[in-house]
Amino acid sequence: MTQTMTRSYTVTEEPTELACTFDSGCKLTGVYTPAIDTQPQLPCALYLTAGLLHHVGPTRLHVELARTLSAEGVAGFRFDLSGAGDSETGSLGGYFMDRSVTEIKDAMTYIQTQFGHQHFVLVGLCSGADDALATAQQDDRVSGLVLLNSYAYPAGWFRIHRLIKFYLPRVFVRSKVVNGMKRLLERNQTTQSTEQTALAQLDEDFRYIPPREETESALMSLCKASTEMLFVYTGSEHEEYTYEGQLFAMFPSLKGESTVTEKYLSEADHTLILQQDRHRVIAWISQWFKQAKFERSLAASQKKPH
Repeated sequence: MTQTMTRSYTVTEEPTELACTFDSGCKLTGVYTPAIDTQPQLPCALYLTAGLLHHVGPTRLHVELARTLSAEGVAGFRFDLSGAGDSETGSLGGYFMDRSVTEIKDAMTYIQTQFGHQHFVLVGLCSGADDALATAQQDDRVSGLVLLNSYAYPAGWFRIHRLIKFYLPRVFVRSKVVNGMKRLLERNQTTQSTEQTALAQLDEDFRYIPPREETESALMSLCKASTEMLFVYTGSEHEEYTYEGQLFAMFPSLKGESTVTEKYLSEADHTLILQQDRHRVIAWISQWFKQAKFERSLAASQKKPH
């Protein structure tokens, strides 16, 4: 187990970041960002990698977020799952999500042992959000979730908003209509090879989306455990999500739950590539940390490391 100093980043004051390695049958690596303005009652943020992305996060989102929150009293740990970024390939078998949950638990135990944090907020985008949700169901040290482009299901006014926001504006753009017709004709004239078909199927099956009822049940159980949850969706998800408020149409049992917050950034892409979009989402997350009660942590903090 080693710790080394890394070059730090300036927000309003410069945090001292630590590069860490910890063992989970393999060598996992991460970067710990301590809170500049120490507030022990706030949970530590764990930033989960999405797919095979490095721990800096998509377009350095995790770096910017960790260093911003550090100045506001929130420590953070951004790390690589096995086989991603700087972490070695793991020896654990089983499903990818099961391995991810095990490694996230190991990361929490490491931070708990080394730095004294007793409870955590898991921050994840796309498949990282899926891993965060799965871990929260199994470990009560998770007192909060920030889920970026998490599971979504067409519901409520979804189709009307999609028609108004994404389809009608394109009808009046001649070039888009012409290009769309060309792509449709080319698709009909081209026969995919067996290999191409297999690759397309693999891409579609990469992220498993559970039935809506299963997801609602999981979220409701987390609400009952007083788990704070912030959902953020972007315009890139317009095939499943198109308006703020759709969350409660998808999951009616969450209506009235004070621990659930929903935000929608319609102009943003999936990975928040534009700086202005990242800054807006970071501001939302920062404000959420200030308002959330994190009551689940009261019970979790009394428990020993897992």
